[in-house]
Amino acid sequence: MAHAPEPAGQTHAADAVASVVGLKVHFESRAGRVHAVDGVNFDIRDGETLGLVGETGCGKTVTARSFLRLVPMPPGIHAGGSLYFHPHQRCSHCLGAGCAVCEGTGRLPVTCSACGGEGCRACGETGVKTIDLSTLPEKELRDIRGNRIAMIFQDPAKALNPAMTVRNQIAEVFYQHRTQEVLERARLGTRPNPLLRRHAAQRSRLIERALLALPPLRMQRKRVERVIDDMVASALAETQIPNPSKVMERYPHELSGGMKQRVMIAQALACNPDLLIADEPTTALDVTVQARIIELIKELQSRHKSAVLYISHDLSLVRRICNRVAVMYAGRIVEIGLTEEIFANPLHPYTRGLLAAIPGRSHDRGQLVAIKGTVLELIDPPPSCRFVERCSYAVAVCAEVDPELEDTHDGHGVACFIHNPPDMAVELPSFSKLTS
Repeated sequence: MAHAPEPAGQTHAADAVASVVGLKVHFESRAGRVHAVDGVNFDIRDGETLGLVGETGCGKTVTARSFLRLVPMPPGIHAGGSLYFHPHQRCSHCLGAGCAVCEGTGRLPVTCSACGGEGCRACGETGVKTIDLSTLPEKELRDIRGNRIAMIFQDPAKALNPAMTVRNQIAEVFYQHRTQEVLERARLGTRPNPLLRRHAAQRSRLIERALLALPPLRMQRKRVERVIDDMVASALAETQIPNPSKVMERYPHELSGGMKQRVMIAQALACNPDLLIADEPTTALDVTVQARIIELIKELQSRHKSAVLYISHDLSLVRRICNRVAVMYAGRIVEIGLTEEIFANPLHPYTRGLLAAIPGRSHDRGQLVAIKGTVLELIDPPPSCRFVERCSYAVAVCAEVDPELEDTHDGHGVACFIHNPPDMAVELPSFSKLTS
């Protein structure tokens, strides 16, 4: 059985931080409904890095943004499926250092309160706390955004607010999600003044801010702000930014592209999230800076032991940093498995085409292999294999039936009739027989 989750309504993996089950996100347009994401299934396991690869426009970013419900609706439509999230907590046996009980991750899943870990309908029989992000009320979702699930966006120049200093942008994370920790580190006791608590949560009104400027609250407010300064400087220092105390007072336009991306990473990892989504974080950077950012993400992921969903169209990069790879085409996952298995034994014709397009020693000078044709129009697509028009091995059944993502061996799943023949008497495709 493939490690991709079962269809909606069945149980999902107990060792997963997040499970995407039958996700469908469509967009209304004048020409019709665009099926941008159309029945996506995969798990992200605790502590692993899962690569999501595919051509531009295949639905990678829409899938990623759906975790935090950042897809604008309308024009977006949540047409079906669920995104399950299993929050984790620090392992009580090793206090986060990593041990046999937590399998070296330093954290354990929160037990389901409804069944006490026995397994029930509410947790999908996993025994761990399960949150459906697709139906979670907005107020509860805000507690997860930037806290338990964080995202590094593709272009830091657009993601950072140009009118706010670096300090204020990272401080928002601590104000919103670490209020109690800030008050404790400021040594304001277990029951601080309500005005200070509201200040530490960024909820002060104008009259309250005026009162906080007067003694004795002024000194206590300054203690809170010094704690925030220390926490921001520490977050920046983790990303190897030189002189973080100086950088935090700058505005985004005063920083280089690599520095801005480090600020984004510091903001994303500030609350030690269970899941980090990295949406092509090096696309806007030059090659030398790309290498440093990738090594930084790997180092910080190892230190924080977060699960990572890494989105990219760069296969060589994915091979270096990911434990597993999911290949996406035209809104669907067409292949998923261990990274080395995918690269050594690609099963889907599209995956083979992608790997063949990577320049190598076997290519003649000046010659590149390209996948013929263009990506399928996703406006009300027909019930067929999405790759049929570009596939060199397609037969009649491929144009009539949509193959499901099924396991072949050891968690290596593929959606192709070459490996998973349909239960009908028809001509079957084969890698040994070219049809176009």
